[in-house]
Formats: sequence, structure tokens, C-alpha cells
Amino acid sequence: MRILHSLLAIAACSLVVDQSAGAETAAGAPFVPTPTAIVDRMLTLAKVGPDDYLIDLGSGDGRLVITAIVKYKARGGMGVDIDRDLVKLATTNAEKAGVGAQATFVAGDLFAADVQKATIVTLYLVPGMMAGVEAKLRKELKPGTRVVSHDYPLPTWKPVEVETFDNPEKIRISGTTHTVLLLYRVP
Repeated sequence: MRILHSLLAIAACSLVVDQSAGAETAAGAPFVPTPTAIVDRMLTLAKVGPDDYLIDLGSGDGRLVITAIVKYKARGGMGVDIDRDLVKLATTNAEKAGVGAQATFVAGDLFAADVQKATIVTLYLVPGMMAGVEAKLRKELKPGTRVVSHDYPLPTWKPVEVETFDNPEKIRISGTTHTVLLLYRVP
């Protein structure tokens, strides 16, 4: 039954296409916090270090950006989320962690966000958003920029590394422990 509810929630989150401009914007995805162990695996897979600036699209409570700065010593980061309350929470969390000056969180559509500064982009979005995100990243990021996606692949890019493992914390999120992390480099 949990799997059915999760699938219904994912199906309800889709892209809204602005027919007049031909632009895609996110109707919104549910806030699903990435378990801490998965945050660490994503950042380790990306090989985050002091020269990196991480951008998390759909940043929720800010845990990926904050962890990248605090634990992996990234020089800075930005999170983008459509939910203004989550942006406020992420900002508060960054301040509490002592990285308020290095971490920025903005409220808005991730398709409109400026991602050019990123050396790493992290994603935990719904499948229906991935084609639009792939097109955005290809257009705006420098070749070689690392992208780590949690569970959902970019449609046409070939990952340079894939990690598959079980995480018991995901049972309450998606009804399964199965986790896939995909590392890409922008072509």
C-alpha cells in the first residue's frame, strides 16, 4: 500500500508546460528529505572538496548544501526550492551550522535558477522533471561539471558511475530500501 501511495504522489507531480513560451516549469515535487547516509554517499560520489561550489536543485531543508560545506569543505553552495517555508528553514539550518555566509537558499523555479557557478549539481527530483533538467544543465553548465542524481536518471546522458544499495530509512519515504545514485559529467 505504501508503494501505491508513493507512486500516486510521484504521478501527481508533473511538469507544467507554458505553451505560449515553450518553457517548462516545475509544478512542484513533494519535499522528501534525503536520508543522511545517502547525503554522504552522494557527496562522496561527487568527490566534493574545497574548490567546489555545490548547487542543489530542490534543496528542501538544505542538508546537501550544508553538509557539503561543513563536512566536505566545499567553498560554498546554493539551494533552490519552490517552497518559501523550506527556503527559510534551510537558511536557518545553515546559520545554526555556522555556514550562513557560505550557503545561499533561494525560493523559485529551479528551471529559472542560475546554475552556471556550480562545479557540482545534486538532484532528488521526480522522473517527469529529468528531461527538462538535463536540457537546462547541458545548456548552462561547463563541460566536466559533476551531477549526482538520486534514484532518477537523466534521460540521454550516460552516467560515469552508478552506486546501487539499500537504505532502510527510505522505507518510510518510498516503501522500498532500494537506492540508486548516478554520477554524470556534463558533456
